[in-house]
Amino acid sequence: MGVECGVPVALINQERFHEIDRIVIGQSFALQNEMGRFFDERIYQNELSMRCSDLGMNIQREVLLRISHRHFQKNYFLDFLVENSAVFELKSVDGLNSSHQRQLLNYLHLLDLQHGKLINFRPASVESRFVSTQLTKEKRLAFTIDKNNWDDEMGASEVLRVALQGLLDEWGVFLDSNLYREALLHLTADTSPGLQAVEIRSSGKTIGIQKMCLLAPDIAWHLSAHHEHLDSYEIHMHRLLTHTNLRAIHWINMNKHQVILKTLKK
Repeated sequence: MGVECGVPVALINQERFHEIDRIVIGQSFALQNEMGRFFDERIYQNELSMRCSDLGMNIQREVLLRISHRHFQKNYFLDFLVENSAVFELKSVDGLNSSHQRQLLNYLHLLDLQHGKLINFRPASVESRFVSTQLTKEKRLAFTIDKNNWDDEMGASEVLRVALQGLLDEWGVFLDSNLYREALLHLTADTSPGLQAVEIRSSGKTIGIQKMCLLAPDIAWHLSAHHEHLDSYEIHMHRLLTHTNLRAIHWINMNKHQVILKTLKK
C-alpha cells in the first residue's frame, strides 16, 4: 500500500544535489553541442546515461514508481535517477512549462525527496529548471477538511467523501490533482456512472456534450486544486451547472493544506 519505488531512494541535501547536478548538466551541454537539438527524448536519455555511467555515477533509468490505495494503483516511471537520490526529468520540447514542473514535484512528493531538475534539449541552448520542495510526507498529512457546505445526502456523495478521506489519510495533499481524480473514479466505480458525456444546453437547445464525472445521472463531481480567486471559480462552476440538466455538482478543491468540499445546487 502507499508508494513503492523500484530502487531504494535516499534523501540528500541541496549541496549534494548541486554536486551531482553540475556533472549531469555539464554532460547535457556537451551532448547537445556534439549531437544537436533535434533528437527524441529517448535518444538523449540513452546517451546521457552512458556518459554519466562512464564517469562512475550510479544511473537508474525508467525507475518504476507505484502508488496504490485499496484496489487502485498507478505506475509512473522516473526518467533519470542519479546516485539513488537525485531525480532528473529529460525533455525534448519547444519549452518547459508549469505542467513539467508539476510532474517533477509530484515525483518528489511521492518519493519524499526535496530536489530535482528538468532538462530540455530542444532549445538552441539546453534549458533547465531546478525544482525543490520543503514538503515532507509528515507535512503533507497535516491537512484539514471543510465540509460545512457539503450535502452527504445527494447521490453517492458520502461514498465519494469517504473515498477521498481514505486517499488523503494515506497519501496526504499536494500530489497531482489528476491522480486523486483518477483514483476517485476507480474507487467509486461500483456505485456511480463515472466519466460520462453530459449535454450542454443554451436557450433550450443542445450545443454540445462535455465529459464530466458523475455520481448519479443528474449529479456530477469536480476536483480542482486552486489557491486563488475561489469565489470567481465557484461562480463559473454555477454557470456550468445552469447549462446542463444536472441537479448539482459536488466540488472538491484542494487548497494547499485545506480541502474544501462544497455542494453546488441549482
